[in-house]
Amino acid sequence: MRQMLLKALASGLIMSLFPFAAISAPAGPSHADSLLRLLSKTHDAVGRERIYVQLADLSGDSLELAAPYWDAALAEARKSGDLYGCKDALDFLVRKFAGRDSQRAEKYIALADSILPGPRHALFRSSLYAYYIWKLMNDNNAVETVKHELDRLKTKIHNELSPEERIEWEFLTGLSLDFSSLATEAYDNIGKAIPYVEQALKKLEAYPLEERLHMERICRDELSELYMLSKDKRAEKQIQQCIDLHRAWLAMDDRFERPYRDTTGYTMRAYSKMLYLRELISKEKATQYYGKCMELARARGDLAEIYSTSARYYQYMEEYERAVAYIDSAVTVYKRNGTKADFASIYAVQSWLYEHLGDYKNALEALRESNTIRHNDRVEEAQNSLAEMQTLFEVGQLELEKSRLANRMKFIALLAGGVLLLLLVGWSVYQYVMVRRLKQIRRQLTDANQEITRQSRRATESEKMKTAFINSMCHEIRTPLNAINGFSELLLEGNHDAEARREFREQIWSNTTALTTLLENMLELSSLVSSEAPLPQTDTDIGLLCAERLEYQKRQSNNPQVEYIFKGGGRFLHHSDQRLLHDPRDRQPAAERRQIHRRRLRHALLQEG
Repeated sequence: MRQMLLKALASGLIMSLFPFAAISAPAGPSHADSLLRLLSKTHDAVGRERIYVQLADLSGDSLELAAPYWDAALAEARKSGDLYGCKDALDFLVRKFAGRDSQRAEKYIALADSILPGPRHALFRSSLYAYYIWKLMNDNNAVETVKHELDRLKTKIHNELSPEERIEWEFLTGLSLDFSSLATEAYDNIGKAIPYVEQALKKLEAYPLEERLHMERICRDELSELYMLSKDKRAEKQIQQCIDLHRAWLAMDDRFERPYRDTTGYTMRAYSKMLYLRELISKEKATQYYGKCMELARARGDLAEIYSTSARYYQYMEEYERAVAYIDSAVTVYKRNGTKADFASIYAVQSWLYEHLGDYKNALEALRESNTIRHNDRVEEAQNSLAEMQTLFEVGQLELEKSRLANRMKFIALLAGGVLLLLLVGWSVYQYVMVRRLKQIRRQLTDANQEITRQSRRATESEKMKTAFINSMCHEIRTPLNAINGFSELLLEGNHDAEARREFREQIWSNTTALTTLLENMLELSSLVSSEAPLPQTDTDIGLLCAERLEYQKRQSNNPQVEYIFKGGGRFLHHSDQRLLHDPRDRQPAAERRQIHRRRLRHALLQEG
């Protein structure tokens, strides 16, 4: 039972940790309407910020109403350079959204980094993040949240953590030990978290109050919880210091009047927290703190706080009947307002009170109710865990299918890439072969064109040579024919003497022989040109051949006026010499000898094979 009461006590402490400010009494709608009308006429940032802040104060703890006004107030404070206004708005927004919309809370934390940069505001930014981590851990009952953040900070130790990060690391370490001890019901280990939080507070003393206030209040709130659970009398002092820090923060706001701002919510909960100290304070002090709490609660009209605090107070004062009655009233208010509370622990405490009153029947009913709630909570938790695991399983299956599909797509992409690569290689080889073939064809065409050009040039030259040859042959043939015709006519006239007629016959015979030789040479040359058989090759004395041809030509010409001279050293072909020497010039007078002497004949021997 003692452990159950301790757990209930811890649960109540967690609910009171980091309280939020609330308005003492909701103002009428006329105030909001007048402020909205005034807002439309106000154009300066300072004036608009004041109106937005007052509208937010009128909205109280209603996040739906207050959040838009605090957003607008933050924007105006940023324009006017109001650091207090920026911190006040960010503090409210992060605390409210930390347990409801983590994404928006993270957005405001990131916004704080941009609005309030530099080491001067580093502790304030750390306080926002520390509260956000605490809220996530408290709502989700997950110590891993803090451990993950600690691991992140540990990785930076080697890179020299900043002083503010070291303070944050000390606080989160203590917070992790605290919640892990409560989660595992290892209450004796709670005291191990105290040195870390104390070390964080010691390091905070080096900073001005304005810079350290928010972080110090969070640290002292946590340290008071640790002292309380460890039965350390220093808890009372820590709670009082938290109240002083809250009042100091309110006193720093000297910008404008805030008639609708509630300044009692935090103080009321702090006095209510004092009643958890029980034997750590005297009954006189407990009565004193209870009176202060009730005064503030009644002024606020907070029935839940009145009933819950009264139940704790009368339990401590051992007036169990009144304590039981206040517990019933508190449960009724909680259920009516839809307030989230640990009803299992509350009924367990009520059962314990009935047991001390000797009302075992009601004690049993309260205990059964507590066990039923715990059982339902565990069943609901198990169902949630099962649903979560089912969701994770389905997500895992989807991830597996996604992974398989991704692998399949990768395989298809790889296969397609391989096929494409093969096609590309094949296309490259084909292009290479085609390029080589085209180059070869182009080379062949070029060679063919060159050959055609050469053949065309040869044909042209051959045609020219043919024409020249025909002209020459016509001349060569016509000359002896004319001579034969002429001498034949003279011979037929019959009026010449015998000597002349004999000479005419000799000339006719000589020209006939020359014409016959010319025709034979033409036939032989034509036969050589048209024949594809290789020419017979034998050893020949070119000099003797030339001498013989000269002698033969001398006999054939029968012209004593033409002198034939042969000098060795030249190499003449048989037909070339014959063609050269058989020339009409042999019938020319001696005066033309110099021209014949000056002509030079060049022979080129082309040997094939």
